[in-house]
Amino acid sequence: MNKRTFIAILAAVFISATLYSQEKKSESKEGAEAAGKQKMTVYQEIILEDFETTPYTDKNITFNVTSDQEARLAIRTDLPAYEKSKKYLGIKMKSRGGDIFIIKPAKEIILDKYCKSISFWIYGKKTLGELSFMLQDTRQNNHKLIIIPTVDFLGWKQVTINLGKRIAQEEDFLNQKKTMKLINIQYRTASSKERPSAWQFLYLDDITAVVRDRYTDKQSDEW
Repeated sequence: MNKRTFIAILAAVFISATLYSQEKKSESKEGAEAAGKQKMTVYQEIILEDFETTPYTDKNITFNVTSDQEARLAIRTDLPAYEKSKKYLGIKMKSRGGDIFIIKPAKEIILDKYCKSISFWIYGKKTLGELSFMLQDTRQNNHKLIIIPTVDFLGWKQVTINLGKRIAQEEDFLNQKKTMKLINIQYRTASSKERPSAWQFLYLDDITAVVRDRYTDKQSDEW
């Protein structure tokens, strides 16, 4: 074997080894990316209340009577928030200002998955009141979350509230089933001691949540 042939063989072996190494790295990277995709958290949007079939009556709204406060609830069908919606909740409140009206859901609104955010469709009429809701976390603690500090807009608007870390959601132990609960929706009318009592109107359409499955313990302790 002459020198030139020996060098050519060495070059071919080096190129083959380099290509094989790159191919293995590529396969390893693709495998890692595939595994990463499998581990990616998948969120989905679910409907908590769409007001399509749940009956709401005046019994679902409460308030403290100090003078001439009044309140009414009704399911409405004209001009919903979006095309596919057929029904929504109408709320009318008579107040001088500073009163709190509490709407209790006609059915229990339970969250059995990890919740990233909750959204409300709201039709405002520049009533300037505060809209909020009460959420019970997995440790039975209640949290008042502000949806809109001041309803200063006219028309339909979707508002999203992200749940922070102070809302306990994970179980103390994996696979221990716990849930959260939307207890009520509250509306505080804007304070005004100078004006007489007047009717205020507010409308709510779909309440939705962005959720994912809770983490599960797949490791067997039978060993």
